Amino acid sequence: MIEPDEIKKLDSGFSLILIIWGAIFASLGVYLGVSLFIADTLTAAVGDKFPLVTLRYALFGISAATLVAVHFLRGFMLGHPGAVKNLRSMPSAQHPAVARYSVIVIVTSALLESIGIYGLVLFLLAKDALSFYQLLGVAAVAMLVYRPKKEELLALARRMDTMG
Repeated sequence: MIEPDEIKKLDSGFSLILIIWGAIFASLGVYLGVSLFIADTLTAAVGDKFPLVTLRYALFGISAATLVAVHFLRGFMLGHPGAVKNLRSMPSAQHPAVARYSVIVIVTSALLESIGIYGLVLFLLAKDALSFYQLLGVAAVAMLVYRPKKEELLALARRMDTMG
């Protein structure tokens, strides 16, 4: 059972986690805005001899591997709270579950954001707008699917309390 004062700490910590996640999610919008702004003036940075098709397949493959890795990594980190170490040695007013859940959210969001960055790389190198929009859309949808959930934070706090 979680104490009422711990619930307040979890609520305030969850608000901060949402702000961090929102900032990472908003960076996808920045990538979109930059691409729309420079689309008319951009010229392809690679020539005909550059293996663009190979690069496209590689980045799409890495994106698929990233999605699978995030799914399993997030599940592992949520299921085994001891796997995420709290790096603070000093006492904190923050609940330990908030610190661990924020690490989980930041790591998974950064991995998912990298999918959008792969699309941006394709756009900047080859002016490949279609691949950019596809990868950016995949990143945005995945970030919405794996968004921070208060139920996960509460479940993590309960597991950490039972672990001692």
